[in-house]
Amino acid sequence: MTPRRLPLIPTLMTMAGVIILCGLGTWQLKRLAWKTGIIKSLNAAYNNPETLPLTPESLSTQDFVYGSVTGTFIPDKALLLGPRIQDGEIGNHLIVPLITSANTSTLINLGWTSEPLSSFQLPTAKIQISGLARKPDWNSFTPDNNPAEDKWYKGDITEIATLKNIENPASYMLYADKTSIKIENNLPNNPRWEPQNDHAGYAIFWFSMALALLVIYWLRFVKSPDAG
Repeated sequence: MTPRRLPLIPTLMTMAGVIILCGLGTWQLKRLAWKTGIIKSLNAAYNNPETLPLTPESLSTQDFVYGSVTGTFIPDKALLLGPRIQDGEIGNHLIVPLITSANTSTLINLGWTSEPLSSFQLPTAKIQISGLARKPDWNSFTPDNNPAEDKWYKGDITEIATLKNIENPASYMLYADKTSIKIENNLPNNPRWEPQNDHAGYAIFWFSMALALLVIYWLRFVKSPDAG
């Protein structure tokens, strides 16, 4: 019986496709391990918070740091960042600069609110604020900031500091969860931050596509009696 010859071009294309799809799946597995490590470190930071004083260089070697800053608010440079939807209601994040005794500034995210900026009476005394320090993120669909109308969509620290004339800004935003002085309007109210981790699902998808491609090839060129 003459061995069945497999078609060269479909075989090469199938092999290339399987290699690419498996490569994508492997890359997602690496991303999964990386993201899992980040989430594990985040949970450790939240569960055993160290309120070490933060400095402008606190994120020089890490993506996030849990700690605290002490200083006084600059209420006239506060802004609302948004909009953000929470429980079906439209609101914004209240961002207030805080200046320390070393004349450095930190943008403090006090959390979500549906109130207008004029409704807040922020403490004027020195205050200690604890929380997670990290760089804000946004996507390509986020509109550009419109300072002329005092509308802020991107948490771009450099742009906000420049346009609001905030001196010596830290490179991170502090997402507050504790304050030494009570703030009205149920602030701060930032939830625990947990980056989205869909990499396991993506890995399964790419490996499934590789398997499906092999099955199609087998049905068409190996099992089919008219193959070759």
